[in-house]
Amino acid sequence: MNRIKQLCAETDITISELARRIDMQPHALRRYTRHESEPKLSLAKCIAKEIGVGVEDVLGVSAGNISAPTKTIPLYGAAEGGVGVEITDVSAPIDEIEAPSFLNSVSDGYAVYITGSSMEPRFRSGEIAFVHPHKPVRAGDDVIVQIESDGKRHAIIKRFKRFDDDAVVLQQHNPEKEITYQKSEVSALHSVIGTYVS
Repeated sequence: MNRIKQLCAETDITISELARRIDMQPHALRRYTRHESEPKLSLAKCIAKEIGVGVEDVLGVSAGNISAPTKTIPLYGAAEGGVGVEITDVSAPIDEIEAPSFLNSVSDGYAVYITGSSMEPRFRSGEIAFVHPHKPVRAGDDVIVQIESDGKRHAIIKRFKRFDDDAVVLQQHNPEKEITYQKSEVSALHSVIGTYVS
């Protein structure tokens, strides 16, 4: 288990300051300090260099136990459904996480944090949705819908119902309602193939 939080305390550096120094968002670095995820080797090396300790000190293991890096996938900010503006920016990831085995062979698989209650009870706030961008989408599939707006790409998580002429018809659970987007607004429609409760 990593020792980032302890090392920061020992060297009198705040998590926010360390994040700034290594060009990372503080909330992304805090995921590691809460042990929601373990840093990959490249990040551990960066932290070790900045604090002035060994990589094994950051990772909390002996040098002989540092394993080869595993496949990682990008993690994007919260995919928020519900009434109002859906504000997930999927233009740039907030972090990278270890890929589940079912995405190991998918070169551009990704993951998205879920917040909000629009898809409860199917998805709950705090879950991570794993996405396969090449799996064909069928009626009844849970999907990440990417929408271009103001020069950014945003995402929502919904259930795919059907295509109607020039529209994409989706379903949300809470409150139960049908949502329609013009196909021209939708830049991508990707299948959710698994979730993880962080």
